[in-house]
Amino acid sequence: MTSPQERAPIMRHLASAPRFSVVVPTRDRPDLLDFCLAGIAGQTFSDVEVIVSDNAVERPARETFDRWARNGWRYLTPERPVPMHDNFELGCDEATGEYVAVVIDKTVLHPSALDLANRHLEDGIDIITWRNEGYNPLDEANALGPGMFGTNAPTAAPARYDPMDDLRSRFAMAEGRGIDHVHYVRGKIPFGAFSRRLLERIRETAGRVFYPLTPDYTSMVAASVLARGAVDLGRPLLVSYNSVRGNGQQASTIPSHARDFIEGAEPGVTGALPIPGLYASVHNIVAYDLVTSAARLPARSTPELDRTNLVRRAREDLDLISWPVEAERAEQYAIVEAEEKRLGVEPRPAAPEAQGSVRVAVAAMLERTPRLQRLVHRATGRTKQVYAAYDSPVHAARAADAHYS
Repeated sequence: MTSPQERAPIMRHLASAPRFSVVVPTRDRPDLLDFCLAGIAGQTFSDVEVIVSDNAVERPARETFDRWARNGWRYLTPERPVPMHDNFELGCDEATGEYVAVVIDKTVLHPSALDLANRHLEDGIDIITWRNEGYNPLDEANALGPGMFGTNAPTAAPARYDPMDDLRSRFAMAEGRGIDHVHYVRGKIPFGAFSRRLLERIRETAGRVFYPLTPDYTSMVAASVLARGAVDLGRPLLVSYNSVRGNGQQASTIPSHARDFIEGAEPGVTGALPIPGLYASVHNIVAYDLVTSAARLPARSTPELDRTNLVRRAREDLDLISWPVEAERAEQYAIVEAEEKRLGVEPRPAAPEAQGSVRVAVAAMLERTPRLQRLVHRATGRTKQVYAAYDSPVHAARAADAHYS
């Protein structure tokens, strides 16, 4: 428990702190960062500091930062390239705002995002959550900006939620990751903001905020356990550029990228995954983050991982991959089959509801390429989504803001 003497400096600091810190971790994507910073510069809420943490290897972003920088903006670089979770930590360590948002460099905030968030913050709220929609570039390699974007997300009135409910759902793994879009974003700092008090509680309890492998999940577990209140704003406030350079997309479809990504974040981790050696399953990587994050928290404060559902999701992951190397495919399936045998999980054709889940997952990937929209809607059986063309994701974010507002 913090004493009154210890709380006094904190309260004096918060009295002079900006309302929001926006932390932007980036690496070698100054072209996408340009859209991101344009969206932050266009915010209608002004009590904001911006921290760009540039973890460049080949393409520093200093020139891009300088083009958009305002008073209260800072540019940081680690002494040498570091794993993604360390770059997240570096940026958030420097944040002084009452609330800290992490905005990924390939995303663009709606102009009213921070203004709307501020209006729904009150005492006791440690997590505020907004939703996102995807922007599909037409030809990323040759013309970065032009793309297709549709505003058809379901919305709801802003309301409190219990992040532990979403945590229980994640540990249960009863359905594929990302199928329930609302629960996919809840509790994750790249889809909202955490209070400084929550960040301090996480550091006191777990040592730091972000760990390998994926910092959105490793911070979300501790935040869900330690938060005293959470609000879902009920609408998208973020446009996500569906880049072929995105780690999530590459890890879910290219086995070698998944292996290199996790070994780069934490060497030797492949053998320590919940299903050891199974690096081609995104669910297995997420499960590693869940169980290792839980181990840093008080005993029995998190749910138990459902390993039976994990192996089911793992097989679905492998079924979605176009395998370039047959020997690798055989090795990864052999690991899943051994785990199914150990747990007594009978491999069988998916039930209709499970087939629907896989179809939705496939459709989510196909949606990244507008030319495959017909296949998307054939796979999901849903009403055709209406897309419009935009010059850039910044213009799409402005249009979406007007639409939902």
